[in-house]
Amino acid sequence: MRKAALALLAAVALSSITSAGMASAQDPITLEVRQVDATDSGQVKVTFAYSGERENVGGLVVRQDGEVVDASEAVPLEDQQALGIVLLIDASQSMADDALIERVKEAARSFVDDKAATDQIAVVSFNSAIRVEQDFTADKKLLTSAIDKISLGNTTVLYDALVRSGELFGDRELQRNVVVFSDGGDAGSVAGESEALGALEEADAALFAIGVANPGFESLAAMARETGGTAGVAVDAGSVGTVFEDVQSTLRKQYVVDFAAAETRGVVPITLTIGSTQTSAEYVSGSLEAGTSGLRPQVVAAPGGPAFLRGQVGLTLGVALAMIAGVLVVYAVGNIFFSGDKSLTDALLPYSGDYVPPPDDTDDGGKPSLVSTQVLQRAISATEILARRQGLLTRVERRLEEANLPLRAAEALFFYGATVVIFGIGASVLLGGFTGLFLTVFVVLVPIAVVSMLATRRQKAFNAQLPDTLQLMASTLRAGYSLMQGIEAVSQEVSEPMGRELRRVVTEARLGRPLEECLDGVAQRTGSADFAWATMAIRIQREVGGNLAELLVTVGETMTERERLRRDVNALVAEGKMSAYVLFVLPFGLGLFIWFSNPDYLAPLFDETLGNIMVGGALLLMLGGGVWMKKIIEIDI
Repeated sequence: MRKAALALLAAVALSSITSAGMASAQDPITLEVRQVDATDSGQVKVTFAYSGERENVGGLVVRQDGEVVDASEAVPLEDQQALGIVLLIDASQSMADDALIERVKEAARSFVDDKAATDQIAVVSFNSAIRVEQDFTADKKLLTSAIDKISLGNTTVLYDALVRSGELFGDRELQRNVVVFSDGGDAGSVAGESEALGALEEADAALFAIGVANPGFESLAAMARETGGTAGVAVDAGSVGTVFEDVQSTLRKQYVVDFAAAETRGVVPITLTIGSTQTSAEYVSGSLEAGTSGLRPQVVAAPGGPAFLRGQVGLTLGVALAMIAGVLVVYAVGNIFFSGDKSLTDALLPYSGDYVPPPDDTDDGGKPSLVSTQVLQRAISATEILARRQGLLTRVERRLEEANLPLRAAEALFFYGATVVIFGIGASVLLGGFTGLFLTVFVVLVPIAVVSMLATRRQKAFNAQLPDTLQLMASTLRAGYSLMQGIEAVSQEVSEPMGRELRRVVTEARLGRPLEECLDGVAQRTGSADFAWATMAIRIQREVGGNLAELLVTVGETMTERERLRRDVNALVAEGKMSAYVLFVLPFGLGLFIWFSNPDYLAPLFDETLGNIMVGGALLLMLGGGVWMKKIIEIDI
């Protein structure tokens, strides 16, 4: 459990905006409860800040539920727990005016020199980007070097920097504080004021705001009040150091006192009094709370995206898109993975003895249609007519045949187009910009790549089976079978995809199609040039005569030798292929690593127009390089 936290904030004086250079004697003495740790009922620990002299703390009186309790002597917080401080420094170009950045660096170096030995400090600068110059360390030399490295840039992403500062604490056992200097308001942040405040409160960090007078400083001052810190305005560049010293003094004047918890259950009020200064807080036994007014409501970050999507219209649109996407995914997955051999089985059933014709649920092409509604049927018919006019339907049908996907070409085109349109609109509305465009292009390319991969894998499996299949056919011919009988016998013995294609040859031949045309159809569906040559050899032999068995053996041996040569070539170009794979994957892998480890570093690539152009150009160059390398390492045998 974190022992340091900012708490539910205290009541009073530390939250007011002070001005540097004001006489400290005129400042009222303040007493504020920062935290009440009642997780151990035998020892309730109260952390409080007192702006008066340290010797006055010895007169502390603690009352619990109205009764004076026997409390321990108050000790400085630094003796109990290390302070964790994020020095957050504005590095926008306006800080160059009156050498303000140099004054801030000088004050920050003095702040580091005056820290306690156990204090952990991190240095962060921000302009258009956020840079962690130095993570938490107690080494003064490292911190001073990090401060010296701060350089100026454009824009002021103040709120994003506050969010990043809250995230830096992680699980560190420190009392968490953020000291920020900014000479202006926020400009260009993705996060808003509420998100920044929510990040600080989630990290239990107190904000100490320092700046020069400007209209944007009031939002920082308000956050400082909300988180239990202070806000100070430097009247000029020369008084910056004084305000930093005030923050250092405030952090140093924190103390811890402990006492036994009251037996009363529920909320227990406590009062701390030093001289004429008094403050109150409350706690619940077994809890870790803070502040003078009990538990503080959790600040929820404002949702992003277009405003209309956060209302009823957005909810309805989101639900509709989700339902449509779900239906399309279920249809596509079911159609691809659960339809199996349905089309081939239906083609063979009419030749069995117990065949009973099913109800007429097929289209003109003979393939089962999974679309039953009239609206979809008309839409698919229109898609089919348009695709046929453009010559696209034939290419899609051939590609689906090569991949062995039991889909009608028109249905595949319609649902592919519908998915791309719906996903593209959803990605553009919800994500927008480059990210939405990238995801849309991804959805466009993935189905094409999957079909191509399935077709290539099936073609390789078919070609690998071909030499053995020709040897089996030659053996059947030597045993006295005719060519047709040999094909039928082999089709029952070999595995897929060869067995499926040969059974289809047998079925088509029985329906009256010439055997040579049936075999040519196999070569076209599988995209196998080897099978096309085997078919050519069979056609020539049937025309001029000769020993077909010997011919098939010769063709099979030739294909075996070609396969051996192909594998030798693949072994020789393997290094080039691996290099191409590494060069392709490396930018994406490295980009993902940087995105997860330091997302702010890559944010300009996706948030700014120039960054989007650079990413698009890089993708185009990668695509061109990939095509070039493919041509180099791809050798046809």
